[in-house]
Amino acid sequence: MLSSDRRKFLGVLAALPLAGCGFTPVYGTNGSARTLRGRIAYRAPDTPEGFRLRTRLEDRLGRVEQGDYLLTVQLEIGEEAVVISSAQDINRFNLPGKATWELTEQGNDTPLASGIAVTFTAYSAFGTTVATREAQDDARDRLAIALADLIVTDIIVASAGR
Repeated sequence: MLSSDRRKFLGVLAALPLAGCGFTPVYGTNGSARTLRGRIAYRAPDTPEGFRLRTRLEDRLGRVEQGDYLLTVQLEIGEEAVVISSAQDINRFNLPGKATWELTEQGNDTPLASGIAVTFTAYSAFGTTVATREAQDDARDRLAIALADLIVTDIIVASAGR
């Protein structure tokens, strides 16, 4: 019984700093992300990675209902051999990715926000050719999702400051 009371007390104590700092949930009623939901049209490369990036952006920010804003994204994805065996076989690859993005109002070229998202993912090249190809495709999908998540975070931070 005593430990239950202690947990409640510590929970209330932990919430106190947030109560006075002006914290508002991003996806809450008055949150900055809620005002963007369904208002952004997306332009990304016409590639499998661009499709996956757009899909993730729609998942996070909503499908365009009224295109008040346009998010333009350019992707750069590389491939680096990182593990080479003594037999000179490449066993692991890194996929560094960079997404340069810009958010503008429709019909206006002046950016409201812009940035560069950078991350990487990797895949293993052990096994058959088919398994390696599937691992590569999966890694590229994961990279596009990670870049989209970084873009959304940057947009939310930028919109909170406006």
